[in-house]
Amino acid sequence: METSPAELLLPSLKLMITGMGIVFLFLALLVWIIGLTARLVQSVNPQPNQPRRTGLAVEPDEAELVAVIAAALQRQRRP
Repeated sequence: METSPAELLLPSLKLMITGMGIVFLFLALLVWIIGLTARLVQSVNPQPNQPRRTGLAVEPDEAELVAVIAAALQRQRRP
């Protein structure tokens, strides 16, 4: 008794969709649990608000190093 490709295709598609659905649900549950854990940890151990550094703020002792690097880059880009 020979089985046709169509007879094999339908159960395999059902199995594939079931498996992908289970993996999707597991990953969604995992993301939800990680988010919940992050909020729980944040509420138990809050981090102090640290000022964010924006732009290219340079410490005073690094100003000379930045100037040297900028000069080297400018010299390298000359034809």
